[in-house]
Amino acid sequence: MNARVQRRHVFFVSGFDPKGAGWYHALYARNAAAQAGITGCRYEVGPRRRGDDGNATWTIRQTGADGTADTTYEYVRWDDLVRAHWPRRALDVALAALATYWAMLRSGRLAQVHGAAPRTLVPLAFPALFWLSILLLAVVAGAAVVAWLPAGLLPRVLAALALSAVLVAAALAWERSLHTSWLLRIYRFAHLHAMGEVQGLDERLDRLARRIDEKVRDQAIDEVLVVGFSVGSILAVSAAARAAERGAPLSGRLSLLTLGHCIPLLGLMPAATRFRAELARLAREEGVSWIDFSSPTDWGSFALVDPVPLCLGAAAPPPGDRRFVSPRFHALFAPATYHALRRDKRRMHLQYLMAGERDGGYDYFALTAGPLPLRAHGGTGVPA
Repeated sequence: MNARVQRRHVFFVSGFDPKGAGWYHALYARNAAAQAGITGCRYEVGPRRRGDDGNATWTIRQTGADGTADTTYEYVRWDDLVRAHWPRRALDVALAALATYWAMLRSGRLAQVHGAAPRTLVPLAFPALFWLSILLLAVVAGAAVVAWLPAGLLPRVLAALALSAVLVAAALAWERSLHTSWLLRIYRFAHLHAMGEVQGLDERLDRLARRIDEKVRDQAIDEVLVVGFSVGSILAVSAAARAAERGAPLSGRLSLLTLGHCIPLLGLMPAATRFRAELARLAREEGVSWIDFSSPTDWGSFALVDPVPLCLGAAAPPPGDRRFVSPRFHALFAPATYHALRRDKRRMHLQYLMAGERDGGYDYFALTAGPLPLRAHGGTGVPA
């Protein structure tokens, strides 16, 4: 029997995104209203308030057939660190990506991934394969023009360069919907984080661990829920593990919700020894419910993959209360709408935080603001 939640505190850790609390507050309020129209629940989302530590909070009251719940939703600020590590020049992005891929190839980690979870190679390798294919196509097309065009050498070279430029321009336009440059920036960040070179991040994680410790000790709060979205799933794991190291009474008090997780992106980096220790520490913690929703249609995630055995190998603790399931996004939309959504990879990645068109099971707003704790949702997005 799962006790009802009357008061909840949510720590929301966003992905590798330069947008700040204002954008996420507006996203939540807008989509909570849309979800209310689908499920019949009522959501009252309060104004955004900034705390002394830079985090932002807002309140949510959900009223529905299962009762009323009050939630304080705390946006954990790290968007300023993202902006500080967001290279703008294409050359900088490319060079950083080469360094990251080389580190993973040299360590043999990609072969390890292929053996344990081959489908996860797609989000890892796609950006490199995309741009290598475009460059190869441009070179081959240019060479073909030079070889076959019945004209002088200079006109043939100019025509080859023009065709190559058109192909690259078309690829750049296509890339705006694929967001490969975003992924490459994320890979660069993971590489720097593994080596401990993201200045200020450790301090933020320690501060979040202290906040988690504080809230799980507050007996007026029924559930402390840490939500890690995308790259934020990595930081959520670290903060929860550090809270456990502080002696925080997490059992039965803390729940972890990861969405579109990409934990192996850091966990498989050779230099990420501290993070792997944190992942192992959290995996050993009894009484912490961890549910991940990651969709196989979301190419920016490691869907349906438990990162604990993948990243830790033989050192992985025994299976605990961890569930890695699909949100079944297709059930939330009419077929035509879903087909259109799948063409926009970035939009599909954001769907974890948004309402659908119809009630299909997964409900982010019930998970974060409803009267049932995370463990009651049974890994399906609806009460077990």
